[in-house]
Amino acid sequence: MTQATAVLRRGFVQCPDGNIEYFEMGAGEPFLMLHATPASCMAYRDLAPLLADEFRVIAMSTMGYGQSDRPDPPYTTLSEFARAVTWLMDGLGLERTNLYGTHTGSEIAAVTAAEFPERVDKLVLEEVFNWGTPARRATHERIHRYFEPKGDGSHLVDLWNKIGGTRPGMDMKRATERFINNLIVNESQEAYGKMGWEGAGPYAMCHHDMWETTPQIESPTLVIHGTTSELGRSHEKFLRTIPRARGIRLPSEGNFNAGQAPDLWQTEVKAFLRDPGV
Repeated sequence: MTQATAVLRRGFVQCPDGNIEYFEMGAGEPFLMLHATPASCMAYRDLAPLLADEFRVIAMSTMGYGQSDRPDPPYTTLSEFARAVTWLMDGLGLERTNLYGTHTGSEIAAVTAAEFPERVDKLVLEEVFNWGTPARRATHERIHRYFEPKGDGSHLVDLWNKIGGTRPGMDMKRATERFINNLIVNESQEAYGKMGWEGAGPYAMCHHDMWETTPQIESPTLVIHGTTSELGRSHEKFLRTIPRARGIRLPSEGNFNAGQAPDLWQTEVKAFLRDPGV
């Protein structure tokens, strides 16, 4: 299968807490992708073809995001989000998978690997960080905010400005997608305070000590941070505390995401999946 002929297949898995949205592409060894906040599985539709020539690439929308249902009661721990990852796997008939996460997705992926080691083969953590301090929680409370609806629609303008819609050179297609993803979760939720439903994932990761999780990870792990990533200051500590880890620093503008260097990203990820070297 080549990138040009890869077919994207979309669907839902029913789990005890509702429907989980996903798509998949390609065939072979599974590679499950977890997204940042507040995106959805569709954030990976351009990256998936880069791996689909060798792997069965699966991307899920974290519970509460995209078209995945909101759990009731709301999740407040990374363990709950991790359990939902295993429910998706159950629904797709996967006993084990390679697992990748970026930003919030990396936090969920790390906990999934630590708490369900029998379900995870190789692990890729991109821009993973320990957010479990009061100051770092405050950072996310500033970033992820609920905009109360107003009759004149001005809250929509505020939301558009928040996602950078007026930034010079912004790709309008991408901006519109980001706006829609943010709008979906722009609803009040008492459990997450002023962040509303957008804050579900950030709330869980900001109330979690990642340094208690990393020593429990048994999977061979690739840790990725950008060369100019603010989160990269913890890169070496992740390599020290995850028993079977190696790391790379990829060229970045701020915190890394695969869209900044997709060809280099796919080369490094494929090489790791073929031979972890740890």
